[in-house]
Amino acid sequence: MCVRSCFQSPRLQWVWRTAFLKHTQRRHQGSHRWTHLGGSTYRAVIFDMGGVLIPSPGRVAAEWEVQNRIPSGTILKALMEGGENGPWMRFMRAEITAEGFLREFGRLCSEMLKTSVPVDSFFSLLTSERVAKQFPVMTEAITQIRAKGLQTAVLSNNFYLPNQKSFLPLDRKQFDVIVESCMEGICKPDPRIYKLCLEQLGLQPSESIFLDDLGTNLKEAARLGIHTIKRQGFAVLPKLVSNSWAQAIYPPYPPKVVRLQVNDPETAVKELEALLGFTLRVGVPNTRPVKKTMEIPKDSLQKYLKDLLGIQTTGPLELLQFDHGQSNPTYYIRLANRDLVLRKKPPGTLLPSAHAIEREFRIMKALANAGVPVPNVLDLCEDSSVIGTPFYVMEYCPGLIYKDPSLPGLEPSHRRAIYTAMNTVLCKIHSVDLQAVGLEDYGKQGINDCDLTQLGIPAAEEYFRMYCLQMGLPPTENWNFYMAFSFFRVAAILQGVYKRSLTGQASSTYAEQTGKLTEFVSNLAWDFAVKEGFRVFKEMPFTNPLTRSYHTWARPQSQWCPTGSRSYSSVPEASPAHTSRGGLVISPESLSPPVRELYHRLKHFMEQRVYPAEPELQSHQASAARWSPSPLIEDLKEKAKAEGLWNLFLPLEADPEKKYGAGLTNVEYAHLCELMGTSLYAPEVCNCSAPDTGNMELLVRYGTEAQKARWLIPLLEGKARSCFAMTEPQVASSDATNIEASIREEDSFYVINGHKWWITGILDPRCQLCVFMGKTDPHAPRHRQQSVLLVPMDTPGIKIIRPLTVYGLEDAPGGHGEVRFEHVRVPKENMVLGPGRGFEIAQGRLGPGRIHHCMRLIGFSERALALMKARVKSRLAFGKPLVEQGTVLADIAQSRVEIEQARLLVLRAAHLMDLAGNKAAALDIAMIKMVAPSMASRVIDRAIQAFGAAGLSSDYPLAQFFTWARALRFADGPDEVHRATVAKLELKHRI
Repeated sequence: MCVRSCFQSPRLQWVWRTAFLKHTQRRHQGSHRWTHLGGSTYRAVIFDMGGVLIPSPGRVAAEWEVQNRIPSGTILKALMEGGENGPWMRFMRAEITAEGFLREFGRLCSEMLKTSVPVDSFFSLLTSERVAKQFPVMTEAITQIRAKGLQTAVLSNNFYLPNQKSFLPLDRKQFDVIVESCMEGICKPDPRIYKLCLEQLGLQPSESIFLDDLGTNLKEAARLGIHTIKRQGFAVLPKLVSNSWAQAIYPPYPPKVVRLQVNDPETAVKELEALLGFTLRVGVPNTRPVKKTMEIPKDSLQKYLKDLLGIQTTGPLELLQFDHGQSNPTYYIRLANRDLVLRKKPPGTLLPSAHAIEREFRIMKALANAGVPVPNVLDLCEDSSVIGTPFYVMEYCPGLIYKDPSLPGLEPSHRRAIYTAMNTVLCKIHSVDLQAVGLEDYGKQGINDCDLTQLGIPAAEEYFRMYCLQMGLPPTENWNFYMAFSFFRVAAILQGVYKRSLTGQASSTYAEQTGKLTEFVSNLAWDFAVKEGFRVFKEMPFTNPLTRSYHTWARPQSQWCPTGSRSYSSVPEASPAHTSRGGLVISPESLSPPVRELYHRLKHFMEQRVYPAEPELQSHQASAARWSPSPLIEDLKEKAKAEGLWNLFLPLEADPEKKYGAGLTNVEYAHLCELMGTSLYAPEVCNCSAPDTGNMELLVRYGTEAQKARWLIPLLEGKARSCFAMTEPQVASSDATNIEASIREEDSFYVINGHKWWITGILDPRCQLCVFMGKTDPHAPRHRQQSVLLVPMDTPGIKIIRPLTVYGLEDAPGGHGEVRFEHVRVPKENMVLGPGRGFEIAQGRLGPGRIHHCMRLIGFSERALALMKARVKSRLAFGKPLVEQGTVLADIAQSRVEIEQARLLVLRAAHLMDLAGNKAAALDIAMIKMVAPSMASRVIDRAIQAFGAAGLSSDYPLAQFFTWARALRFADGPDEVHRATVAKLELKHRI
């Protein structure tokens, strides 16, 4: 039961008043015929569909925009574009197909936002069974209207689905007349469609009532003399159509016409009741006749209740069964003006401790005495001879029951108020003094998004903080353990409910559906368990690193992805969270089946799409248009998304919910990153290129929700690029504590001044974000002086001095810039993590990203060696093929050995990062950063030598490979720093 007293806080009074229908005041009202002001009787009610019977496209669009980070109002604006000749109106007149509509509609949205908009996703949501469900209150109203002998009709602007069926997710048997715009070729507010509906009903306009949620549609109906009720589901300010008749000045309404404006389906039904003069909601909400297998003897129950309540009257006992709940059968009882609820054990053989209604009664009574809002419990009857099992009785509390936790149909402020009230009551329950209320011996004592916050639903972390604040408790570190435990327990309960449904003993109407939920909830529990496992592993001391097994190992593991949630990786199924924890996977063929399939898909994509495109991409880099992104690279990006090869880089430990990435471990990604590294262009094509990967990981780890919404999502979607500004020309920036750029606080801003260079990617016209590192407090401890700010690239004061070249290469269009920041003002909310946290962030940014360059360098080397082998097989020198020259053979052998050595060290480092965390893998990370660039330089140099002068040209990727390998001996940290790290750790642990 939803308890009225749960909503007594002032904050919820207005929610309660607007949402709750006081059906108990109407249940026994007499029905009478209603005659409106003109003197004739209503004989039909005509319903619009979207916004009246089912959620309106506007409301669906609003929530979809929030979930997909699309600017508010984009969908509605696009729907109204073009008036009656726009794609939406033509689609509803069946002048274009669903495919044609989505093509035009997508173009409109993309032109508005200057980027692609996934309109297919919106259309799928709009027409999904989950969303397009008839409001129960309307279903009940239609039933009552028809029971009184009135006709019902639906008059809908709708459309044909791709399967050529019209979109009408309603039970057609509810209506005497159905008029659909897509079948008639005309839409509201064209007066012809109203007249057609009236003709089929055989009625005059004044004999009918019309409900719609759009003013333009209601105006035309009212002009014809139809009585109207507006269901105000979503504000639409501009006119939807531009017909001359729709733009004309409407004549005054006839005196007999009543215009009513309401806020939701519940209120619409109340207004309709006022017009019709009879109740449209008869009975108790959420009840049904008692199931045959759940019947109880009324006579003995009535006698018991008369004795209990002291009732002398002999009126009939009314008995209904509630259609919700999964455990003990629950009944509504009305006897002599008393509304009661009865809870009993289910029939059949039960486990000894299961379905203990005696325990329920004891707790409810104790909570009531402690001031917790619960119904007033009256009596516990343990005499099974009365109705067959023990039971207890309590007073009935009318209220609203929200079965969907997303609270559909409510405003965000209403949702937040309800969740806040629920949190308050939960805290009251957990604050009960068990000894004082006599429950000290009871059970074990313990305590337990799209973006949801914009929908008014607090995120789990925020909700938990709210709970801890009200309870006066510090946040618990092992929150995921409790979540895993709770969901596993729910899964076990659901399995039991499903079993009872098979034998007809379940109390809920929906019990049979719980069988499908059991695996879903179990997988959800396992996801929380995985997160907790990562937390525990990170906190474990790491010792004896040389005693681990390095055998190859992999096994399949089914994964679950939450329904309705949005993923920014196009990989359909992520790899197991624990694959690489069992052993080092040294070969792609030893990866788990899903990741192995992903690897081969990427390899095929490289061979079919990327390698053939390299000559054209290289030509573009040398052309006058080189500072603009290549259209071919953008086309390849879309193809990579479609192939499921997008955002593969985020490690599972940084994104355990797989909300942003593919959910790969570092070892798994190492194999794919090496493959992408065989081309200079593949990392960008798959949205896995630096510096974006490091910046995205920074935002995932440290960014606020607002920072993520503004910067992370566009980067994940490939709609923007970014840069990282740390290196300065005046100081040795390999020591991050040397930086001199200043960040000064001024009012609600930070003011930046500084001189930076070698800022990779800043010249790219798509670059929208600069992650800037500077000093906020020069007098603080050495590693607490620096801070990191997110600087929009369109902020005044950012002055690019010149592009820098690497061995003469410009690396367009991103390039490497020298830049001055002069009095650049950045809002305070753009600070990452807080002042003085910059050094910490810079180190964290180089987490798994620390070895991505090393992984790609292995790819450089493999491609160089492959090109070298092909070259020496096809060239003759001094009377024999180069491949037969001893020095060439020695170079090939040496390259192969060095590549294999480096790869094993890279995989070992990735494995340790997965197994024990980045800090524990510090030695291996430093070693591979020492080894990989130098190894790649040697292998590529040998290949260039085998090619002769051609190896120095841009006809082959070798020169660029070599340039990058050499540059990474600075960009990924100087060799000297890594050597010093290795030596210090060696001396620390080996002596």
